[in-house]
Amino acid sequence: MRMRILPFLVFTIVLSLGVTLGQANSVDLKDGGGTLIGSYPSITAAYAAIDSPMTHAYLIELKATYDGTSETFPILLTQKEGASNANRITIRPAAGIALLSLSATVTNNSIFYFNGGDYITIDGRAGGVGSSINFYIENTTATGSLSNTILIQNGATNIDLKFLHMKNNLQNTAGPRVILLGTSASNPEGNSNISITNCKLEGSRSGIASSGTAANPNRNILIENCEIYDWGYAGIWLLSACTGVVVKDNLIYEVQGYNNTIVTGISVGSIPNQSLTISGNKIWGMNSASTSSTSMRGIVLTAGNGADYFVYNNFISLMENGPNNVSACYGTLVSGTASNKFNLRYAFNTVRIGGVHSGGTAGNAVSGAFIKTSANDSSTIYVMNNIFQNTRTGNVANAYHVGSFVSPVAGIVSMDYNATYSTGSVDNFAAGWGSSGYNVIGDYQTAAAPFEAHTIFKGVSFVSPTDLHLAAPSDIDADLQGVAYGGIIADIDNDPRNPATPFRGADEGQNPIPVELASFVSSVTGNSVLLKWSTATEKNNNGFEIQRSVAGGEWTNLGFVKGQGTTVGITEYSFADNGLQPGKYSYRLKQVDYDGTFEYHNLAGEVSVGVPENFGISQNYPNPFNPSTKIDFAVSEEAAVKIELFDISGAKVADLFNSTAQPGYYSVLVDIQNLGLSSGNYLYRYTATRVQDGKVFNFVKKLTVLK
Repeated sequence: MRMRILPFLVFTIVLSLGVTLGQANSVDLKDGGGTLIGSYPSITAAYAAIDSPMTHAYLIELKATYDGTSETFPILLTQKEGASNANRITIRPAAGIALLSLSATVTNNSIFYFNGGDYITIDGRAGGVGSSINFYIENTTATGSLSNTILIQNGATNIDLKFLHMKNNLQNTAGPRVILLGTSASNPEGNSNISITNCKLEGSRSGIASSGTAANPNRNILIENCEIYDWGYAGIWLLSACTGVVVKDNLIYEVQGYNNTIVTGISVGSIPNQSLTISGNKIWGMNSASTSSTSMRGIVLTAGNGADYFVYNNFISLMENGPNNVSACYGTLVSGTASNKFNLRYAFNTVRIGGVHSGGTAGNAVSGAFIKTSANDSSTIYVMNNIFQNTRTGNVANAYHVGSFVSPVAGIVSMDYNATYSTGSVDNFAAGWGSSGYNVIGDYQTAAAPFEAHTIFKGVSFVSPTDLHLAAPSDIDADLQGVAYGGIIADIDNDPRNPATPFRGADEGQNPIPVELASFVSSVTGNSVLLKWSTATEKNNNGFEIQRSVAGGEWTNLGFVKGQGTTVGITEYSFADNGLQPGKYSYRLKQVDYDGTFEYHNLAGEVSVGVPENFGISQNYPNPFNPSTKIDFAVSEEAAVKIELFDISGAKVADLFNSTAQPGYYSVLVDIQNLGLSSGNYLYRYTATRVQDGKVFNFVKKLTVLK
């Protein structure tokens, strides 16, 4: 096919994989089972060869020889009758391909144009398997406000873009997008059921934008697990007429700034009746190369009437200094001047603002982790369990930096259990309410009453300025425990949250109980049980009461081991329970906090103390002694046992034990006062006569009395 150049397009092709000429059979058209139907020089030609109405699924596979030189741009993907989820068209690199590049200069149009096409997938994985991105798509044009990389328009539905690296080079030109979900003037479906997952989107004025038609809005849009970076205006811009949007688990950041006076990670316009969920995203690095007054924002919600916003488990870190004249630096801004009624649930987010400020307006909050300026007095607003931190410095005179600021206060339904912080200098306030800023928590809670009763002013430690996972000691700080809210049962990493006292912010901490027990084990030596345990962390730990029970009976207190108070290091403990009779025993630790609260830790399984294997007697302990000492002895079989005490001349002083004994472990106490012993050396003799056969066992040991 001879390549046709449209009058309004200028394009060039970047060759890949060493191919220098377009190949006539570089694109295979197959049925859904992989059977070859025909080979073509371009995606355009293969798509045109698909039957309409469709009766089965199709694969358009790009071979290693594909370079796009035979394409007519835009690659037009129109509606095919009979398309369905079962009869889907999939475009992908063939198996075994490392990377295909499709680069063209397309001015005021797109590389791919989904013009009303339905049930189409572009899968960047070779052979459609694995998780590698093997397809790179770039619009290299340097001009044109309509120069997108991918355009979805005119009622295109059930579009799936995944594992693609897409780029657009017009960061400094108003209008272009890497992916644009455009208008649908004559199709009531709108552009609906659009899935953009596991992609890299680089450059352009906006990475992904939706600008729908009010009468036929774009619906059900999923943006998940994507990396969106180095745009000019917004990473994601929901400009108009879109609902049912989920923005989830994306990396949204800038490495460099471009010449733009407003830079935003996620920007949401005033869209009526919008349903929007923003969760699990990591947003950082907003910057600009503009020398004019500039605003840098993580998330901006311009509230729309009837809209419902659910924003949770996000990391937002704005630490850059920006250009020479920064008017505002906001982690999340809830704005809007119209009296729209909307619903906002903003929970478990971690927002950090830092760097040096250079501009702004006196009397205003020039930076803030969370700022509400919307005047929507009939709205429902929940702000719960967030961490708001601001260490930004520098400004114009009488401007200030805040952790959070709510002004006006109308519309608040519940705002509490937040941890907000500022450096506390004259131009920093931990929080603001109404028209005033506060650095004393009591004053703030009085002003905000009945809200913010459990909010704290506290600095929080993070892994790094851009990695907002909690670091020691904040990861075990009980002060950061919040309250269950909104059915949010996992954190930004999908780690489970404590159901009763989840941590504030997007990262669930270790939710410290007074002691986190790392191990609890036992060992048996004769008739002694040695208990050993260790702790990984302790908070306000007074110590451990050691308790024992026999055969499910009552617990007996054996002793107390002092704890370490508060520590994050491994601490080892031990306790010996001696002189036990044969049998089975259970043990537990009663860990007691300084305030008297306690928690039990049970030893796994019972401990068995067996019958002695031999007759025997121990050395008395202590030795020498005053005033008393103990002698342990063992009986392996039923026997008549006698323990006699002699002075050094051989004269008997006393019978210490004289009885028939069953198998087991025994002890006798030798007391100076009771026996009238004077200082010197003594001998004690153990004689056991076995009942079964009369065999005799004898042992003699020496003890010493000191007065």
